[in-house]
Formats: sequence, structure tokens, C-alpha cells
Amino acid sequence: MTWSQPDPISTIPKNSNSVHGYGETKTTMTTKTFTLTFTGDVMLGRVIDQLFPTHVHNPKDQRTTEHFMKTYPTLLSNGNYTHASPWGTTLPLLRASSLTLINLETSATTVPDPWPNKAFNYRMHPANLPPILQAANVNYAGLANNHTLDFGTEGLVETVWTLKDARVKFAGAGESVDQAYRPAILQLDDGYEVHVHAASDHPREWNAVPTFHFIDYTPATRTMLRALLLDAHALESSESNRDENERDLLRHRASAHREIKVSANPALKVFSVHWGPNYTWRPAEKIRSLAHFVIDECGVDIVHGHSSHHVQGVEIYRGKVIIYGCGDLVDDYVVHEDYRNDLGAVWRVVVKEGDRKDGKEGLVLDRLEVFPTRIKRFRAMVLDADDGDHTWVRRKIEALSLDLGTVLREGLGEEGQIIIDIDSR
Repeated sequence: MTWSQPDPISTIPKNSNSVHGYGETKTTMTTKTFTLTFTGDVMLGRVIDQLFPTHVHNPKDQRTTEHFMKTYPTLLSNGNYTHASPWGTTLPLLRASSLTLINLETSATTVPDPWPNKAFNYRMHPANLPPILQAANVNYAGLANNHTLDFGTEGLVETVWTLKDARVKFAGAGESVDQAYRPAILQLDDGYEVHVHAASDHPREWNAVPTFHFIDYTPATRTMLRALLLDAHALESSESNRDENERDLLRHRASAHREIKVSANPALKVFSVHWGPNYTWRPAEKIRSLAHFVIDECGVDIVHGHSSHHVQGVEIYRGKVIIYGCGDLVDDYVVHEDYRNDLGAVWRVVVKEGDRKDGKEGLVLDRLEVFPTRIKRFRAMVLDADDGDHTWVRRKIEALSLDLGTVLREGLGEEGQIIIDIDSR
């Protein structure tokens, strides 16, 4: 990402049960319904950070921000851009969800030294992150991405402390190996646990950082993922496929992971993964193969994919859902005319109580609801159904999903959302 590419451009109570509007779906006395809402990249650094009174020191970003504040004074000046503003009109959707999960595409740190020889290094002031996340009732912020370490391990540690202070769970990177590889454990009503595992396939050089969960597409990675998601003692079996330095790192990770005590049978298991190159419509075969693997052999129910900066297709695979690319929710990037990275979505997975395929009672996936969005002046805005960009997003997701063997429900939902039915029973 570069300034020539991502240059700046631009209350509803949680768990409410509204039928019309941004609540959970209507429930009955016998079937309880929950919603898990996912977003793609949430990049709150650079210009967005500069819009707040407290921000990191960056004269170049400040000059750019001052230009926008003068151009749009009613929106951005005199305190009009608040900590709730980045969420725009998606805020009711996020606040009404049972759980809200995002990919946090920036570090939150005052550490001044960027990772060397990296094109883009994003950071925001730690003081801004908790009120922004709390405004949207965010439960989980993913740290497995290519900007978590933009200001080194010290910057990562400060980001982790900031999330802890905000009482927001995280996974994919941390202060320790345990934090990087341990799933975030989220709670739904009635005692249901949701485990969120996170990993990233880039940057490759961050594989040398023990507290960052890097993956590739080798058999060794599959063995490790199976171990992490199912059986920590199997980690050592992947050592033979690695060089001596990697084996030492793997032993360290295996030793730490064996001490992790988590429930063996969560109600739902999520794999949140930052994968693939920017600006590519279709996932590579190795990405699809890995998505199928974590479902087939690691018990994953939802694959939460992000990184491409634009929407990609959805695949319903064996009663589970794979979102290959959520697109960006909010950032300050310049718009790519072909890929429309200013258009993204809020992705709501509806689950309900019922009998699973294994015959046990629990939570089953019912449907995926997609709410197209547009980034406008550093805000995420839900698109009306009659907006031409809403039609663009729907047609793009429809075509890309059809390539993956998945068909959208005909017509739109009551809130203008795209609907994909899931049969996980």
C-alpha cells in the first residue's frame, strides 16, 4: 500500500430482537437466534487519527487532514468527527449484533520507529482506539494482518495493552506466543462459546516474529493448524518439513500452546485469515484448498477472509460459510476505479439453536446477510437498495459466488440486504 494507492479520500441496544430494522431476527419460544457480524479492514490511522484532538505526530498526515477539514467543515471540523464517526451509518447494525468482529488494520501506538524498509506503516494514537471500538460494541479485533507490526514488537505490545484496556478480545498476534496462537473466546447468551483463531499469509518476513501467527500453504502449516485448532501435541509432527531455525521456533510455539486451556467443543469456531494479494477478484486455488481444509479437518464453521481491499465471492461449503474477502469497511485510501475499494459490506451470519449434523444440539448456521457499504469522507455508510453502488456490489458478489458454486437468494431482505442461505443441519 502506498500514498499513490491508498491516499486519503475519504441507539440501538446490543442483542435487541427487532424484526424491522437493525436488530436480531425474530425469535420464537423454541428457537433462539444469534447474529455474528463481520467486517473487513478497519484502518483508523493516518488521516482518520489526525481528525481527533489527540493524535500521533505526523506533519505530512496533518497537512493532508487540514485540507479535508477546510473542504468539508461541517463534517470534519470543530469536533464534528467523533469517535463514533468512522462507523457512519453502519453503527446500528454493529451495535445490534450478538457479536461484532473486525480486522484491525493498524497499530495503536506512540512508538515512533517504523518497521524498516516497509512501504506503508500505519498507526493511530492509543487514546482513540477504545472509544471508537466501544462506540460500535466491537467484541473482537483481529491482529493477524500486515500492519500489526508496522511499528515493531513494541508497537504491537502497546496495541495489545490498548485492546485489553478496551476489553476487546484479539487473536493472531500478541505479547506472547500464547496470545498469538490462542483463540479469542467470545461468549453468547445461554453459555455458548465462540472461538476465533486468526492468522496471516503475509508479510513473510514476520514469520521470524514468534508472537505473530504467520501461515503459508505448505503441508507443515496444515499440520500446525490442525494441531492448533484440535490437538496441540501434534505440532511436533510438522518439524521434519522445516529448517533448523523454523524447528526451534515451532518447538517454542508448541511448548507454549500445550499450556493453553480452552474448551474442546465451542459452539462455533471461526478462522479469521488475512490472505492473498491486493486487487484480485478470485481466490487462488491454494486459498480455496486451505479454506476447505480448515472446515474438513479443523472443525471450522465460518471462514472470515480479508486483505484484498474489495469484496470477493462467498462459498457455502458442506454447510459452512467461507467469506473470501470482506472488502474494506473504513479507511483513508484512494479509490481504485476498477476494483472500487471504497465499496465493501457488513457481513452478518445468522445462527440458531438446532440439531447439528453430528446429532448433537447446538448452534447451526442459517444464512449470511450482506449489507453493501461505501466509504464516504472517512465514514462507512450503508447503501440504500436503490443506490447504483448497491447494485454493483450485489452483482459482483453474485457473479463471484456463482463461480464458487454458491447462489444468492432471489431478491433482497427487508433491510435491503443480500441473502445467502446456508444448510448446516
